[in-house]
Amino acid sequence: MHESFTIRPEWYYCADRAREEWDSVWTKCWHMGPREEELPEEGDLFVHTFGHESLLFVRRADGEVDGLFNVCRHRGNRLVLGGDGPTTLAQFRCAFHGWCYDLEGSLASVPYRERFAEEDLAPANTALRRFRVESFAGWLWFTLSEEAPPLAEYLGRMTGHLAPYRMERARIVDYKTFEFRTNWKTVLDAFHESYHFQELHRDVLSWGNEDAPITLDGIHSHMVNEYGAPSRLYPDRETVNPALAALLEASGIDPATFPGKATDVRGAVRDAKRDAGDTVFPYESLSDSQLTDAWHFLVFPSVHFNLFPEFYVAMRYRPHPSGDPERVYYDFIMCAPLQPGEEVPAYRHRIVQGKAQPVGEVLEWGVRTHPVAEQILGEDVDLVEEVQSGQKSAGFDRPILSSDERRIAHFHRNLDRLIAGESLAGLIADNPLEPEAHRDASSREKA
Repeated sequence: MHESFTIRPEWYYCADRAREEWDSVWTKCWHMGPREEELPEEGDLFVHTFGHESLLFVRRADGEVDGLFNVCRHRGNRLVLGGDGPTTLAQFRCAFHGWCYDLEGSLASVPYRERFAEEDLAPANTALRRFRVESFAGWLWFTLSEEAPPLAEYLGRMTGHLAPYRMERARIVDYKTFEFRTNWKTVLDAFHESYHFQELHRDVLSWGNEDAPITLDGIHSHMVNEYGAPSRLYPDRETVNPALAALLEASGIDPATFPGKATDVRGAVRDAKRDAGDTVFPYESLSDSQLTDAWHFLVFPSVHFNLFPEFYVAMRYRPHPSGDPERVYYDFIMCAPLQPGEEVPAYRHRIVQGKAQPVGEVLEWGVRTHPVAEQILGEDVDLVEEVQSGQKSAGFDRPILSSDERRIAHFHRNLDRLIAGESLAGLIADNPLEPEAHRDASSREKA
Protein backbone atom coordinates (compact mmCIF):
# COMPACT_ATOMS: atom_id res chain seq x y z
CA MET A 1 0.00 0.00 0.00
CA HIS A 2 1.11 3.55 -0.68
CA GLU A 3 1.21 6.08 2.12
CA SER A 4 -2.02 7.86 2.92
CA PHE A 5 -2.94 11.03 1.13
CA THR A 6 -5.54 13.77 1.48
CA ILE A 7 -8.72 13.83 -0.61
CA ARG A 8 -9.12 17.48 -1.49
CA PRO A 9 -12.66 18.94 -1.50
CA GLU A 10 -12.09 20.81 -4.78
CA TRP A 11 -11.73 17.48 -6.58
CA TYR A 12 -15.53 17.28 -6.33
CA TYR A 13 -16.24 20.57 -8.08
CA CYS A 14 -13.14 21.92 -9.84
CA ALA A 15 -13.43 22.14 -13.66
CA ASP A 16 -9.68 21.62 -14.08
CA ARG A 17 -9.88 18.40 -12.08
CA ALA A 18 -12.78 17.21 -14.23
CA ARG A 19 -10.72 17.77 -17.38
CA GLU A 20 -7.82 15.85 -15.84
CA GLU A 21 -10.17 12.98 -15.02
CA TRP A 22 -11.42 12.92 -18.61
CA ASP A 23 -7.90 12.82 -20.02
CA SER A 24 -6.42 10.36 -17.50
CA VAL A 25 -9.31 8.20 -16.27
CA TRP A 26 -12.43 8.26 -18.44
CA THR A 27 -10.52 7.89 -21.73
CA LYS A 28 -7.98 5.37 -20.38
CA CYS A 29 -9.99 2.76 -18.45
CA TRP A 30 -12.62 0.16 -19.36
CA HIS A 31 -16.30 1.03 -18.83
CA MET A 32 -19.61 -0.82 -19.10
CA GLY A 33 -21.77 -0.06 -22.13
CA PRO A 34 -25.04 -1.72 -23.25
CA ARG A 35 -26.20 -5.26 -22.62
CA GLU A 36 -25.55 -7.85 -25.32
CA GLU A 37 -29.31 -8.41 -25.49
CA GLU A 38 -29.76 -4.85 -26.75
CA LEU A 39 -28.12 -5.81 -30.08
CA PRO A 40 -29.48 -9.29 -30.90
CA GLU A 41 -29.22 -9.24 -34.71
CA GLU A 42 -26.79 -8.22 -37.41
CA GLY A 43 -27.11 -4.50 -38.09
CA ASP A 44 -28.57 -3.68 -34.68
CA LEU A 45 -26.94 -0.74 -32.98
CA PHE A 46 -27.02 1.07 -29.67
CA VAL A 47 -26.30 4.74 -28.97
CA HIS A 48 -24.53 5.46 -25.68
CA THR A 49 -23.70 8.92 -24.31
CA PHE A 50 -20.37 9.09 -22.52
CA GLY A 51 -19.45 12.58 -21.41
CA HIS A 52 -19.31 14.78 -24.50
CA GLU A 53 -18.90 11.71 -26.73
CA SER A 54 -21.69 9.79 -28.45
CA LEU A 55 -20.73 6.15 -29.05
CA LEU A 56 -22.22 3.58 -31.43
CA PHE A 57 -22.18 -0.14 -30.77
CA VAL A 58 -22.94 -2.10 -33.98
CA ARG A 59 -23.58 -5.85 -34.32
CA ARG A 60 -21.60 -7.33 -37.22
CA ALA A 61 -22.51 -10.29 -39.43
CA ASP A 62 -20.05 -12.52 -37.55
CA GLY A 63 -21.75 -11.71 -34.24
CA GLU A 64 -19.01 -9.45 -32.90
CA VAL A 65 -19.67 -5.81 -32.00
CA ASP A 66 -17.86 -2.78 -33.42
CA GLY A 67 -17.44 0.49 -31.55
CA LEU A 68 -17.74 3.63 -33.70
CA PHE A 69 -17.69 7.28 -32.71
CA ASN A 70 -21.03 8.83 -33.65
CA VAL A 71 -19.60 11.67 -35.69
CA CYS A 72 -19.29 12.38 -39.42
CA ARG A 73 -15.70 12.84 -40.54
CA HIS A 74 -16.73 15.67 -42.90
CA ARG A 75 -17.77 18.46 -40.52
CA GLY A 76 -18.41 16.75 -37.20
CA ASN A 77 -22.20 16.35 -37.28
CA ARG A 78 -23.70 13.54 -35.24
CA LEU A 79 -24.76 10.73 -37.55
CA VAL A 80 -27.40 9.06 -35.39
CA LEU A 81 -29.58 11.71 -33.81
CA GLY A 82 -31.91 11.43 -30.83
CA GLY A 83 -31.40 9.91 -27.39
CA ASP A 84 -29.57 6.87 -26.15
CA GLY A 85 -30.87 3.39 -26.83
CA PRO A 86 -31.20 0.62 -29.41
CA THR A 87 -32.12 1.22 -33.03
CA THR A 88 -31.69 -0.37 -36.46
CA LEU A 89 -30.34 1.36 -39.57
CA ALA A 90 -29.31 0.20 -43.03
CA GLN A 91 -26.53 2.81 -43.16
CA PHE A 92 -25.34 5.97 -41.45
CA ARG A 93 -26.43 9.05 -43.38
CA CYS A 94 -25.39 12.51 -42.25
CA ALA A 95 -28.39 14.84 -42.18
CA PHE A 96 -26.17 17.89 -42.81
CA HIS A 97 -24.51 17.13 -46.19
CA GLY A 98 -25.58 13.59 -47.04
CA TRP A 99 -22.34 11.70 -46.53
CA CYS A 100 -23.18 8.00 -46.16
CA TYR A 101 -21.30 5.27 -44.31
CA ASP A 102 -21.90 1.54 -44.20
CA LEU A 103 -22.39 -0.10 -40.82
CA GLU A 104 -18.71 -1.02 -40.68
CA GLY A 105 -17.89 2.69 -40.73
CA SER A 106 -16.50 2.95 -44.27
CA LEU A 107 -17.49 5.92 -46.40
CA ALA A 108 -20.02 4.65 -48.97
CA SER A 109 -20.97 7.80 -50.90
CA VAL A 110 -20.28 11.53 -51.02
CA PRO A 111 -22.45 14.04 -52.87
CA TYR A 112 -20.45 15.84 -55.57
CA ARG A 113 -17.37 13.78 -54.88
CA GLU A 114 -15.50 15.51 -57.70
CA ARG A 115 -15.45 18.73 -55.66
CA PHE A 116 -13.05 17.20 -53.13
CA ALA A 117 -9.38 16.43 -53.47
CA GLU A 118 -9.20 12.66 -53.84
CA GLU A 119 -6.49 12.31 -51.21
CA ASP A 120 -8.81 14.00 -48.70
CA LEU A 121 -11.32 11.21 -49.25
CA ALA A 122 -8.86 8.40 -48.55
CA PRO A 123 -10.18 5.82 -46.02
CA ALA A 124 -7.74 7.00 -43.37
CA ASN A 125 -9.42 10.41 -43.48
CA THR A 126 -13.04 9.36 -43.88
CA ALA A 127 -13.69 6.03 -42.15
CA LEU A 128 -15.50 6.44 -38.83
CA ARG A 129 -13.13 6.37 -35.89
CA ARG A 130 -13.28 3.22 -33.77
CA PHE A 131 -12.96 2.32 -30.12
CA ARG A 132 -12.33 -1.08 -28.54
CA VAL A 133 -15.22 -3.32 -27.42
CA GLU A 134 -15.16 -6.62 -25.52
CA SER A 135 -17.84 -8.73 -23.87
CA PHE A 136 -18.12 -9.90 -20.27
CA ALA A 137 -21.01 -11.06 -18.04
CA GLY A 138 -23.59 -10.29 -20.73
CA TRP A 139 -22.41 -6.68 -21.10
CA LEU A 140 -20.43 -4.88 -23.78
CA TRP A 141 -17.43 -3.10 -22.29
CA PHE A 142 -15.44 -0.40 -24.01
CA THR A 143 -12.33 1.70 -23.73
CA LEU A 144 -11.33 4.78 -25.73
CA SER A 145 -7.66 3.89 -25.25
CA GLU A 146 -5.49 1.80 -27.54
CA GLU A 147 -3.03 1.26 -24.69
CA ALA A 148 -5.45 -0.19 -22.12
CA PRO A 149 -4.78 -3.88 -21.37
CA PRO A 150 -7.27 -6.50 -22.60
CA LEU A 151 -10.47 -6.56 -20.56
CA ALA A 152 -9.72 -9.89 -18.86
CA GLU A 153 -6.37 -8.57 -17.67
CA TYR A 154 -8.00 -5.34 -16.54
CA LEU A 155 -10.69 -7.16 -14.53
CA GLY A 156 -8.22 -9.53 -12.89
CA ARG A 157 -9.80 -11.74 -10.26
CA MET A 158 -13.05 -9.79 -10.58
CA THR A 159 -13.96 -12.29 -13.31
CA GLY A 160 -13.80 -15.10 -10.77
CA HIS A 161 -15.82 -13.17 -8.21
CA LEU A 162 -18.66 -12.49 -10.65
CA ALA A 163 -18.71 -15.78 -12.56
CA PRO A 164 -20.80 -17.75 -10.01
CA TYR A 165 -23.70 -15.30 -10.47
CA ARG A 166 -23.99 -16.23 -14.16
CA MET A 167 -24.88 -12.66 -14.98
CA GLU A 168 -25.09 -13.43 -18.69
CA ARG A 169 -28.36 -15.31 -18.02
CA ALA A 170 -30.11 -12.17 -16.83
CA ARG A 171 -31.96 -9.56 -18.82
CA ILE A 172 -32.75 -5.94 -18.11
CA VAL A 173 -35.93 -5.50 -16.07
CA ASP A 174 -35.60 -1.74 -15.59
CA TYR A 175 -33.17 1.02 -16.52
CA LYS A 176 -33.44 4.61 -15.36
CA THR A 177 -30.91 7.44 -15.36
CA PHE A 178 -30.89 9.93 -12.50
CA GLU A 179 -29.34 13.33 -13.20
CA PHE A 180 -27.98 14.80 -9.99
CA ARG A 181 -26.40 18.20 -9.43
CA THR A 182 -23.36 16.58 -7.91
CA ASN A 183 -19.96 15.38 -8.93
CA TRP A 184 -19.96 11.74 -10.01
CA LYS A 185 -17.63 10.83 -7.16
CA THR A 186 -20.04 12.25 -4.57
CA VAL A 187 -22.65 9.69 -5.62
CA LEU A 188 -20.14 6.86 -5.98
CA ASP A 189 -18.71 7.50 -2.51
CA ALA A 190 -22.19 7.16 -1.00
CA PHE A 191 -22.39 3.55 -2.21
CA HIS A 192 -18.82 2.69 -1.31
CA GLU A 193 -19.34 2.11 2.41
CA SER A 194 -21.88 0.88 4.96
CA TYR A 195 -20.75 3.06 7.86
CA HIS A 196 -23.85 5.23 7.25
CA PHE A 197 -26.30 2.34 7.80
CA GLN A 198 -26.50 2.88 11.55
CA GLU A 199 -27.76 6.45 11.04
CA LEU A 200 -29.34 6.72 7.59
CA HIS A 201 -30.71 3.18 7.22
CA ARG A 202 -31.67 2.35 10.79
CA ASP A 203 -34.64 0.23 9.71
CA VAL A 204 -32.27 -2.06 7.82
CA LEU A 205 -30.63 -3.01 11.10
CA SER A 206 -33.67 -5.17 11.90
CA TRP A 207 -32.75 -7.53 9.05
CA GLY A 208 -29.20 -6.63 7.94
CA ASN A 209 -25.72 -6.13 9.30
CA GLU A 210 -24.08 -2.71 8.90
CA ASP A 211 -20.61 -4.18 9.50
CA ALA A 212 -19.54 -4.96 5.92
CA PRO A 213 -16.16 -6.68 5.49
CA ILE A 214 -14.06 -5.03 2.75
CA THR A 215 -11.62 -6.63 0.31
CA LEU A 216 -9.38 -4.75 -2.11
CA ASP A 217 -9.17 -6.56 -5.46
CA GLY A 218 -6.32 -4.69 -7.12
CA ILE A 219 -7.79 -1.50 -8.57
CA HIS A 220 -11.28 -2.90 -7.85
CA SER A 221 -12.89 -3.73 -4.49
CA HIS A 222 -15.89 -5.33 -2.81
CA MET A 223 -17.78 -5.46 0.47
CA VAL A 224 -20.44 -7.85 1.81
CA ASN A 225 -23.71 -6.80 3.46
CA GLU A 226 -25.14 -9.73 5.41
CA TYR A 227 -28.93 -9.93 5.15
CA GLY A 228 -31.30 -12.21 7.03
CA ALA A 229 -30.38 -11.49 10.65
CA PRO A 230 -30.57 -8.39 12.84
CA SER A 231 -27.45 -6.28 13.26
CA ARG A 232 -25.60 -6.53 16.54
CA LEU A 233 -26.71 -2.93 17.02
CA TYR A 234 -30.39 -3.90 16.87
CA PRO A 235 -31.98 -4.32 20.33
CA ASP A 236 -34.16 -7.38 19.58
CA ARG A 237 -32.24 -10.28 18.08
CA GLU A 238 -34.82 -12.87 19.12
CA THR A 239 -38.18 -11.90 17.57
CA VAL A 240 -38.80 -12.65 13.90
CA ASN A 241 -39.85 -9.17 12.85
CA PRO A 242 -41.93 -8.40 9.73
CA ALA A 243 -38.87 -7.79 7.52
CA LEU A 244 -37.39 -11.15 8.46
CA ALA A 245 -40.79 -12.83 8.03
CA ALA A 246 -40.90 -11.45 4.48
CA LEU A 247 -37.50 -13.00 3.75
CA LEU A 248 -38.75 -16.35 5.03
CA GLU A 249 -41.90 -16.14 2.91
CA ALA A 250 -39.92 -15.27 -0.20
CA SER A 251 -37.94 -18.49 0.32
CA GLY A 252 -41.07 -20.63 0.74
CA ILE A 253 -40.92 -20.82 4.54
CA ASP A 254 -44.07 -20.11 6.57
CA PRO A 255 -43.13 -17.52 9.24
CA ALA A 256 -46.06 -18.67 11.41
CA THR A 257 -44.54 -22.12 11.85
CA PHE A 258 -40.88 -21.15 11.75
CA PRO A 259 -39.35 -22.59 14.94
CA GLY A 260 -36.27 -20.39 15.11
CA LYS A 261 -35.45 -16.93 16.34
CA ALA A 262 -34.39 -13.84 14.39
CA THR A 263 -30.75 -14.86 14.19
CA ASP A 264 -31.77 -18.21 12.65
CA VAL A 265 -33.51 -16.71 9.61
CA ARG A 266 -30.39 -16.20 7.53
CA GLY A 267 -29.41 -19.85 7.83
CA ALA A 268 -32.93 -21.04 7.09
CA VAL A 269 -33.13 -18.92 3.95
CA ARG A 270 -29.72 -20.18 2.87
CA ASP A 271 -30.73 -23.82 3.35
CA ALA A 272 -34.02 -23.34 1.49
CA LYS A 273 -32.18 -21.94 -1.51
CA ARG A 274 -29.54 -24.65 -1.35
CA ASP A 275 -32.30 -27.28 -1.41
CA ALA A 276 -34.31 -25.62 -4.19
CA GLY A 277 -32.95 -27.92 -6.92
CA ASP A 278 -33.01 -26.98 -10.58
CA THR A 279 -33.89 -23.30 -10.98
CA VAL A 280 -33.09 -20.34 -13.21
CA PHE A 281 -31.28 -18.80 -10.25
CA PRO A 282 -27.59 -19.73 -9.80
CA TYR A 283 -28.02 -21.23 -6.35
CA GLU A 284 -25.83 -24.26 -7.08
CA SER A 285 -22.78 -22.16 -8.02
CA LEU A 286 -22.97 -19.63 -5.16
CA SER A 287 -21.33 -19.80 -1.75
CA ASP A 288 -23.46 -19.92 1.40
CA SER A 289 -22.98 -16.19 1.96
CA GLN A 290 -23.85 -15.35 -1.64
CA LEU A 291 -27.19 -17.15 -1.22
CA THR A 292 -28.36 -14.64 1.40
CA ASP A 293 -26.12 -11.58 1.34
CA ALA A 294 -25.55 -8.61 -0.97
CA TRP A 295 -22.08 -8.75 -2.48
CA HIS A 296 -21.20 -5.25 -3.63
CA PHE A 297 -18.42 -4.85 -6.21
CA LEU A 298 -16.69 -1.85 -7.75
CA VAL A 299 -15.32 -2.39 -11.24
CA PHE A 300 -12.96 0.57 -11.33
CA PRO A 301 -13.71 3.34 -11.99
CA SER A 302 -17.37 3.61 -12.98
CA VAL A 303 -19.55 0.58 -12.15
CA HIS A 304 -20.99 -0.84 -8.95
CA PHE A 305 -22.68 -4.26 -8.98
CA ASN A 306 -24.97 -5.07 -6.05
CA LEU A 307 -25.55 -8.81 -6.45
CA PHE A 308 -28.25 -11.07 -5.07
CA PRO A 309 -29.00 -14.64 -6.24
CA GLU A 310 -32.33 -13.68 -7.85
CA PHE A 311 -31.32 -10.34 -9.40
CA TYR A 312 -28.62 -7.74 -9.43
CA VAL A 313 -28.40 -3.97 -9.70
CA ALA A 314 -25.80 -2.26 -11.86
CA MET A 315 -25.06 1.29 -10.81
CA ARG A 316 -23.14 3.07 -13.55
CA TYR A 317 -21.59 6.54 -13.28
CA ARG A 318 -21.10 8.68 -16.39
CA PRO A 319 -19.56 12.13 -16.80
CA HIS A 320 -22.24 14.62 -17.74
CA PRO A 321 -22.42 15.65 -21.43
CA SER A 322 -22.17 19.32 -20.44
CA GLY A 323 -18.76 18.81 -18.87
CA ASP A 324 -20.07 20.42 -15.66
CA PRO A 325 -18.18 18.75 -12.78
CA GLU A 326 -21.23 19.25 -10.56
CA ARG A 327 -23.61 17.18 -12.70
CA VAL A 328 -23.67 13.44 -13.25
CA TYR A 329 -25.59 10.74 -15.07
CA TYR A 330 -26.22 7.94 -12.55
CA ASP A 331 -27.64 4.84 -14.23
CA PHE A 332 -29.65 2.40 -12.13
CA ILE A 333 -30.15 -0.87 -14.03
CA MET A 334 -31.95 -3.90 -12.60
CA CYS A 335 -31.28 -7.28 -14.22
CA ALA A 336 -32.68 -10.72 -13.45
CA PRO A 337 -33.04 -14.16 -15.02
CA LEU A 338 -36.64 -14.91 -15.96
CA GLN A 339 -38.63 -17.91 -14.76
CA PRO A 340 -39.89 -20.32 -17.46
CA GLY A 341 -42.84 -18.65 -19.16
CA GLU A 342 -42.26 -15.36 -17.39
CA GLU A 343 -42.49 -12.19 -19.45
CA VAL A 344 -41.64 -8.69 -18.37
CA PRO A 345 -42.51 -5.54 -20.30
CA ALA A 346 -39.76 -3.79 -22.20
CA TYR A 347 -38.12 -1.28 -19.90
CA ARG A 348 -38.84 2.40 -20.40
CA HIS A 349 -35.59 4.29 -20.05
CA ARG A 350 -35.77 7.94 -19.15
CA ILE A 351 -33.60 10.57 -17.51
CA VAL A 352 -35.05 11.76 -14.21
CA GLN A 353 -33.91 14.89 -12.40
CA GLY A 354 -32.62 13.90 -8.99
CA LYS A 355 -35.17 14.29 -6.16
CA ALA A 356 -37.92 15.26 -8.63
CA GLN A 357 -39.78 12.06 -7.70
CA PRO A 358 -39.40 9.47 -4.96
CA VAL A 359 -37.12 6.70 -6.17
CA GLY A 360 -39.79 4.07 -5.58
CA GLU A 361 -42.07 5.88 -8.05
CA VAL A 362 -39.38 6.09 -10.72
CA LEU A 363 -38.19 2.49 -10.71
CA GLU A 364 -40.40 -0.15 -12.33
CA TRP A 365 -39.27 -3.43 -10.83
CA GLY A 366 -42.62 -5.24 -10.84
CA VAL A 367 -42.63 -8.34 -8.64
CA ARG A 368 -38.97 -7.80 -7.82
CA THR A 369 -39.60 -4.74 -5.65
CA HIS A 370 -37.02 -4.85 -2.88
CA PRO A 371 -35.96 -2.65 0.06
CA VAL A 372 -32.80 -1.84 -1.90
CA ALA A 373 -34.99 0.29 -4.18
CA GLU A 374 -37.83 1.35 -1.93
CA GLN A 375 -35.78 2.36 1.06
CA ILE A 376 -32.00 2.22 0.86
CA LEU A 377 -31.47 3.84 -2.52
CA GLY A 378 -33.97 6.61 -1.85
CA GLU A 379 -32.41 7.49 1.48
CA ASP A 380 -28.94 7.62 -0.07
CA VAL A 381 -29.71 9.79 -3.08
CA ASP A 382 -31.82 12.22 -1.05
CA LEU A 383 -28.58 13.47 0.51
CA VAL A 384 -26.02 13.50 -2.30
CA GLU A 385 -26.76 17.06 -3.42
CA GLU A 386 -26.50 18.24 0.20
CA VAL A 387 -23.11 16.56 0.47
CA GLN A 388 -22.01 18.24 -2.76
CA SER A 389 -22.93 21.64 -1.35
CA GLY A 390 -21.16 20.99 1.92
CA GLN A 391 -17.93 19.99 0.20
CA LYS A 392 -17.64 23.56 -1.09
CA SER A 393 -18.02 25.13 2.35
CA ALA A 394 -15.21 26.98 4.12
CA GLY A 395 -16.16 24.84 7.09
CA PHE A 396 -15.05 21.62 5.40
CA ASP A 397 -11.33 20.83 5.11
CA ARG A 398 -11.16 17.21 3.96
CA PRO A 399 -12.91 13.86 4.40
CA ILE A 400 -12.00 12.09 7.64
CA LEU A 401 -12.35 8.39 6.84
CA SER A 402 -12.84 5.41 9.13
CA SER A 403 -11.69 1.87 8.41
CA ASP A 404 -15.26 1.21 7.22
CA GLU A 405 -14.66 3.81 4.49
CA ARG A 406 -11.32 2.59 3.19
CA ARG A 407 -12.81 1.72 -0.20
CA ILE A 408 -13.24 5.47 -0.68
CA ALA A 409 -9.58 6.14 0.10
CA HIS A 410 -8.48 3.27 -2.15
CA PHE A 411 -10.62 4.53 -5.03
CA HIS A 412 -9.50 8.16 -4.81
CA ARG A 413 -5.86 7.19 -4.42
CA ASN A 414 -6.02 5.26 -7.68
CA LEU A 415 -7.75 8.12 -9.48
CA ASP A 416 -5.09 10.51 -8.24
CA ARG A 417 -2.25 8.26 -9.34
CA LEU A 418 -3.63 8.10 -12.88
CA ILE A 419 -4.05 11.87 -12.97
CA ALA A 420 -0.48 12.26 -11.70
CA GLY A 421 0.70 10.41 -14.81
CA GLU A 422 1.04 6.78 -13.72
CA SER A 423 0.22 4.28 -16.45
CA LEU A 424 -2.84 2.08 -16.12
CA ALA A 425 -0.66 -1.02 -16.42
CA GLY A 426 1.56 0.24 -13.62
CA LEU A 427 -1.44 1.01 -11.44
CA ILE A 428 -2.85 -2.49 -11.91
CA ALA A 429 0.51 -4.11 -11.15
CA ASP A 430 1.05 -2.09 -7.98
CA ASN A 431 -2.35 -2.46 -6.30
CA PRO A 432 -3.05 -4.91 -3.46
CA LEU A 433 -4.86 -8.21 -3.91
CA GLU A 434 -6.12 -8.85 -0.41
CA PRO A 435 -7.36 -12.19 0.89
CA GLU A 436 -11.14 -12.43 1.19
CA ALA A 437 -12.22 -10.50 4.30
CA HIS A 438 -15.69 -11.96 4.65
CA ARG A 439 -16.40 -15.01 6.76
CA ASP A 440 -19.76 -16.58 7.43
CA ALA A 441 -21.61 -14.81 10.26
CA SER A 442 -22.00 -17.98 12.34
CA SER A 443 -18.26 -18.55 12.49
CA ARG A 444 -17.67 -14.89 13.34
CA GLU A 445 -20.12 -15.03 16.21
CA LYS A 446 -18.37 -18.10 17.64
CA ALA A 447 -14.96 -16.47 17.36
